[in-house]
Amino acid sequence: MSDTVTTMTVHPPVDYAHLPGEEQNPLMESSLHAQWVVTLISAVGATLADTDHLVTGNVPFDPGDGGPHLAPDLMVIPHAAGQQYTLYRVDDDHPLPTVCIEVISRSNTRKQLDRRARRMLEAGVSELYELHPHKQTIECIELVDGELRHRNAVGARSLGLAMTFARIDGELGLCCPGGRMMRVGDEPFRWMAEEMQRADIAESERDAALARAELAASRAELATSRADAAMSQAELAVSRADVAEQRAAELEAELVELRKLRSNNGDSDTGA
Repeated sequence: MSDTVTTMTVHPPVDYAHLPGEEQNPLMESSLHAQWVVTLISAVGATLADTDHLVTGNVPFDPGDGGPHLAPDLMVIPHAAGQQYTLYRVDDDHPLPTVCIEVISRSNTRKQLDRRARRMLEAGVSELYELHPHKQTIECIELVDGELRHRNAVGARSLGLAMTFARIDGELGLCCPGGRMMRVGDEPFRWMAEEMQRADIAESERDAALARAELAASRAELATSRADAAMSQAELAVSRADVAEQRAAELEAELVELRKLRSNNGDSDTGA
């Protein structure tokens, strides 16, 4: 009897599905499971790219409670950006993940999931979620007075992920890395290519607009130059007119003097 009890209570080395002899290789049990893991890591990784957080998943995780290794499908580990792990073990130099997400497989039992959830929450993980890919649901799990409580996380913002879980047209996703909702199967690299294409078009349009502006500026300078030339010609014409007017006045004065002179001469001749 004691041997049976001992066998039942001994912790296995891991607490997740794996191939025989591949305890450090957690299984993603379906293509949909794998797609969700990729989606989560891509979306959260892009959102937290400028922080010191490491976004990883499906890596063996020892929360430091003496139990078997876990393997959350997503972990956000503070102060670990750029680090690589085959096993993440919590100790004085390695803090607890701030967020863990379990993507539920059809083989999971409620007892298994609750055991894992309780261990992570009791260890001190701040945010824990269960994502059901077939039901398109996401729940936040909390430990309240020793009891596990589940609440719908759709529409709730995650502080640790810096994103919000959302559902559009019945599809679950994350809002909003790069300003867009990311759902399973989305291809962010294609978005990048589209954005680069739009940026290239915008740059070409900007260059064309600059060329048009430069041409307009050149035309304006030419028009200004012509206006200056016309003004100079007008000023020259005015100056010539002033000179002509002054000369005419001088000639008229000379004519008046001549007339006076002739008149005086005529008077002299008559007197003689």
